[in-house]
Parts: sequence; structure tokens; C-alpha cells
Amino acid sequence: MYVKINRNVCDHQLPICERCLGKFLANPMGYERQCFEEIRDDGSDLLTIDLHTGDQNMRLTLDAEQRRMMAGDGWATFLDLAVPMYRVTTEEPK
Repeated sequence: MYVKINRNVCDHQLPICERCLGKFLANPMGYERQCFEEIRDDGSDLLTIDLHTGDQNMRLTLDAEQRRMMAGDGWATFLDLAVPMYRVTTEEPK
């Protein structure tokens, strides 16, 4: 399965984001969120996630065991970058 996630479109703080993605990782065919820009069955047993957060892009390719670990421990602990707790906007308030 392939999923493209853009964390910048959701204003939830990191712990909420991690629980949300954890639910998806535990049940990928029954859970979709507002930050998902694309989701498709590519015929693979692996889950490929293209993740955009802040100004960073990364690709995760996970087998079933890695999905279970990430669903329980949170995705930010598996990345080699400082994931911001809050989404930072540069837009002027209206």
C-alpha cells in the first residue's frame, strides 16, 4: 500500500498526530485522515509512506512488524529529524 501524508494541512499537535497515524498503521484499510493526500493499493505487502512535515520530506517503507512498532511507539521516534510539536504557520491572522 502507498500513502502520501502532508502533516502541514492539519493543526493537531504531535501526540494527536502520532495516535492518528498509529490507528491507521494498525488498521490501514479502515482509517483515513485529512492529512492523507493519496492512498492506494499498490499490491505490495509493504506500506510505503511519503511524509511531508514542515519543510521536510521523507519516505518510510514498513513491513508488518515495523508498522506494529510504529503504531505503538509513535512515528516521530523513528525519524532522524526534529519533528515540531505544533504545526508552524507563516500566514498572517485574518
